[in-house]
Order: sequence, then structure tokens, then C-alpha cells
Amino acid sequence: MGGAKQLLTNHPVTSGDAVGVELRPDSSSVGEDSSPRTVGAEIPPVAVEPPASGGRSCGERLAGALETCCADIGDDLHGRLPLYLSDWATTDGIRCTLGGSVKIFSASLFSYISSVLPAIVIGDLLFSSTGGQIGLPEVLVSTGMTGVIWAFIGGQPLCIIGVTMPVAIFTSVCYILSLELQVPFLPWMGWICVFSGIMHILLAASGAVHFVHKTTAFSCEIFGFFISVTYIYDALAQLLGPILSNRGIDAWSPLGSSAMVYLLRERSASFANACLATGTYIVCMALHRAPRWSLFTPRIRTALADYAAPLGIVIFTLVSYIPYVSEAVGDARLDVPENVFGPSGLLPSFDRSWLNPLLPGTEAAKHAAEAAAEATAEVLDRAGVNVTAGTLSLLEGAGRHSLKYWHVSTALAPALMLTALFFFDHNVSSKLAQDPKFHLQKPSAYHWDFSVLGLEVLLVGLFGVPPGNGLIPQAPLHTRALATVELQERASGSGHKETFHSVVETRWSNLIQSTAVLCSVFALPAIAVIPQGCLDGVFLFLGMAGFDGNELWERMWLMITQPSLRARELRFMGADTRYSRVQLYTAIQLAFVVLVFVLAKLPYIAVAFPLLIAVLIPCRIYWLPRLFTPAELDALDPPEPPPDSAREPEPMSPRAEPARPSPWPDGAAEGGGLHLGGSSTLSEAHQAL
Repeated sequence: MGGAKQLLTNHPVTSGDAVGVELRPDSSSVGEDSSPRTVGAEIPPVAVEPPASGGRSCGERLAGALETCCADIGDDLHGRLPLYLSDWATTDGIRCTLGGSVKIFSASLFSYISSVLPAIVIGDLLFSSTGGQIGLPEVLVSTGMTGVIWAFIGGQPLCIIGVTMPVAIFTSVCYILSLELQVPFLPWMGWICVFSGIMHILLAASGAVHFVHKTTAFSCEIFGFFISVTYIYDALAQLLGPILSNRGIDAWSPLGSSAMVYLLRERSASFANACLATGTYIVCMALHRAPRWSLFTPRIRTALADYAAPLGIVIFTLVSYIPYVSEAVGDARLDVPENVFGPSGLLPSFDRSWLNPLLPGTEAAKHAAEAAAEATAEVLDRAGVNVTAGTLSLLEGAGRHSLKYWHVSTALAPALMLTALFFFDHNVSSKLAQDPKFHLQKPSAYHWDFSVLGLEVLLVGLFGVPPGNGLIPQAPLHTRALATVELQERASGSGHKETFHSVVETRWSNLIQSTAVLCSVFALPAIAVIPQGCLDGVFLFLGMAGFDGNELWERMWLMITQPSLRARELRFMGADTRYSRVQLYTAIQLAFVVLVFVLAKLPYIAVAFPLLIAVLIPCRIYWLPRLFTPAELDALDPPEPPPDSAREPEPMSPRAEPARPSPWPDGAAEGGGLHLGGSSTLSEAHQAL
């Protein structure tokens, strides 16, 4: 109606006049009748006042700004809310079938095992790296609680939520900083989560989540390589540290034993755990590669590969109870609280309330600080660690000082780092779970999901448990387990590739596996029988298996491959890509891996390592095009195909097989070659289980 307004402005009338105005809508008007209309009306007297602030009040402008900021969240809700009931009531969007229900159950079981094992490993790592203030109960509660909430209100329920290794590294660094600042760790970590949760919501409302769609294999390969190296480093440090060091000579000696006898027992336990770790790693890797065997049927080989980690743990836990081995291992088993349950129910890792005392200056905050300092000293003493005077002073200082208001303000910087980490890690996980190759029928909800993640991060801060986000590779493996998989022979004849369709887009599988993880806290006494060496072996397995499908790992070995054999692999790059350019691209990625790893291990500034991970995206967008031509980047780091290009699967002639939640990337199990020209997008083999 802009034309009518202009006409009335050019021909003003006085009150009381009868007017006949021919209204012609603008050419910009869309969806309205363009024929002229004549309106005759008596215009009442109107008091004309100059418009204030452009004709809009402050409240209207604020409402308009909020509507604009939250438009992406509103679009996500508009797309997902009408489908909410079908997420619960149907298996194919129309009805509930028996085959779909069976698929939900099998996917729930697989997702539970692939979630609870990393939770056990990370819980044990956090217990030792935070002085016993965060352990297995907190990790299981966080993983289960956030997963249940996500299953009910998350936009994309196929994404699996849990505590990840980068979160464990970040939490350990925050603990060290809290000792240096003499800040109570758990309340300070709670404020970090509260501030970070608010930042998550603001980012989601601003539409910044769109930026994550610019993530390519360049960033994902570096991130996956960093996680694998961290797993291997932590496992080797745990295994070889007691053997190579003199730890135990000046340590506390049990009553009635000399220091030398105590040292020999410690060394015996260290060697026994090293043997158990080696055996666990060998068995896990052998089962992980079972799809390449010629023994058994394909279904059995796939099942062995899927459950390699739990089978390895069970086998060598039983071995550790052989009489002579059990004597050598001693009490070097998984650390869990001695009293798991009290009069009020489940107990945390030390004597505290589940509600985190966030208010500065309260008696609850002072009591929590004292209890935390005592728990840390007890853990160090039980581990036989010689506490230095400096460390003892830090512990006593942390116990004397409760949370202050200036402590709260210092949580803003770490909160920003945690937000940067989750912005990359969670959205990449969600993106992989909704990969176009799965041909999902229901829309995504990235902005709403990131705001829900912010609410969960804020909530875990109130309970003093570590935050969680989307898991890799559990999220894409969960989607794969709910799909129907068909094998199609490659055009080149080199093996087969998998094609997915008929994914059961449901909330039940996520809810079932999250509830099972939450209920695993009741099995903590049974988990305590696992030797420490078995967990270290699983660490090694997760690290080495994470290299499978990572093209950075493959290109790194290509650099030292025999030149006559290298040409066969380079054919995947295309004729226009010189090997020197492949070397430069690989060297840049390895340099970023080293930078992130070193930064994560440096004292005091390690908390900033998530920022370097987030910087990888703009580096790929703005810096790499200055070093490589578009053709070279298309070969080394090709852009993702548009979703419409993968809407429907290709027609298949071979047999259809039921979904198998295998950690192998497409075609890897069938002996496919090195595909340097196509990204595996941090494939399902990343941290594979």
C-alpha cells in the first residue's frame, strides 16, 4: 500500500472533506489485487503530531529486534514442532512397524555401549586430574541427564550428547587454574558453565550457528587428529610414567612395609597394567578389523567389530583375576567412590551436596571448599604421591577461601573458551548425524539445538557435573544404526560403498540409551573391578582407531611412501594437483595439530586451546585461498555437495542388508583405496568403538 500513502501525502485534504481516491498499489506489492480501487470516506478530525523516533516506540523497536534475532530459532521450531508426535509414535513418519521397533532397540543397545565406555574412561581420567572432585558418578549423571533432556526437547534427537575428551582436557586445565588462583574449583566451574550457557543461547538467537556450515574437512581432520594424539599421549603417560620415574621412593609407605618393598609392589603393578593394556589394545584392534577377515559370516564379523572395546575389557578383566596376575595388579583398578549410596541416595565423588554452592560467601560454599581440599589430599595420599610444600599450600589455600565475587568475574574468560569449543565440536557432531548421505526426511534445527545445549550447560553448572555436547562418532553411528543399509559395487570395481535410506527418525533410541547410562551409576561397584591397565588399553585403541578414515593421517604416511608407489595413490587427486602442493597442505594441517596439542598442555594458558580450534574455520575460508588455487582446494578439501543432490539414494541392484552400526567409513572395510580427493568428514571411524 506504499503507493496509496504517497498519493495521500502529495494531495493533502482537510478534515470533513469527502474524498474519492484511486488507490494503485506499488509494483513491489506481492500477492495483492493490482486493480485500482476507489474509496470514498468522511475523514474525521485528526490531531497530527510529529512521529517520535521514526514512528516506533522503544518497546516496538525492542520487540522487532528480538523477533529478528530469534527468527532462526523460530524457523527451527516451525519446522520441527508439527513433527514432534511422529517422533514418538511412528517409525517411518506414518506408522509404527515391528521392523522399525526392532531397529530402535538394537540402535539403543549399540549407542549405550558406545557412550558408556568413553564415559568410564573419561570419568577415571577426570578423577585423577581434578583431585577426586569430579569422577565417574558425575560423568555418568551428566551424560545421562543431558541425554534424557535432549531426547525430549532437542530439535534433532538423532544427535547423542555426552562428556567428550576435549571437555575432560578443558576441565582439568580449569582445575589447575583454580589452584593457582586459590578459587574453589566446583563453584568456579559452575559459574563457567552458567556464563557459557548464556553465551550459547545468545549465539543461537543471533543466527551465528550458520557459520558452522562453512566447516570443511580441513578443520575436521585437524580436530580428529588432535583427539587421537591426546588419547595416545594420556595412555602412554599413565602406563610409562610410574615405570620410568622414581615415584614411590619418597612416597608414603604402608605400615609394616619398607619403602623398598612398597616401591617393588608399585613397579610390579605398573608392569602388570602395562601388559594388560597391551593385550587389551591388541584384542580391540584385531576385532576392530574383523570385517577384513574371511572367518565367520559378515554379520558376525560386523558384530565383533562393533563391540571390540567391551569385549577387550571383559576378556582382560577376567585375565586380571588369575591368581598370580591378580597379586601383581594389586589394587590398581578403577577409582570409584567407596560409598556409592548414602541415606539421601546417590553420592558424588566426595562429601558434598549435588547442588553446587554458587552464591559467594555462604556457609555451604565454605563447607564445599573445605571438603574438596580434604578429598584432594586424600586422593593424592592414596595414590602414593609425595605432596610438595607448594601443592600443599595451594590445597590449604583453596580450602580456606570460599567463593568470592571477584572469583565469579574471572569465570567469564574460560566460559568464552568453552563456548568456542562447543560451537565447533557440537555443531560438527550434529552436522555428521544429519549428513545428506542418510537421506533424512525431517528438517534440521541447528539454532534451536544450540540454545537447548546452552540450557543444558547452564543446568550442569548448577549440579557441579562436567558439561557435555554432541559426541563423535556416536552421533553419526546412531543415525547409521537406525538406517537401512544397501551395498552397491563401486564403478571402479574396488569394493562396495554403502547407501542409506529409511532412517527411523525417532526419539526413543536416544531416550533409552541415555536412561541406561544414567542407571549405570547403580553398577559402579561392578565397574570398580576393571583394572586400570584395561582402560589405558582402550585409550590406545580409541586413539589409533581414530586415525582410520582421517585423510590427514593417510597423507602423512604418503609423504614417506616409496615414490614409485606414491603415484598410484595420487591418481585420486586429479592431474592438476602437484605432489608438492599436497605436501604443503599436509604440513599446514600437522602444524595446527602441534599448535593445538602444545597449547592444551601448557600451564595457565591451556584453557585457550578451544579458541585455536575455532580459528580453524576462518583460516580455511580466508587464508588457505591465498596459498592454493581453487582447483587445488577443490581436490584437497572439496566443498560438500548441496543437500538436494543427495536427497534420494542411487538405484541399487545388490542385496539390502539390515543396518549395522559399524565404525568403518564407507568402503574401508572392503579394502577401498586412499581417497585423497574426498573428505571423510571426520568419518565414523573417528574415536571409533
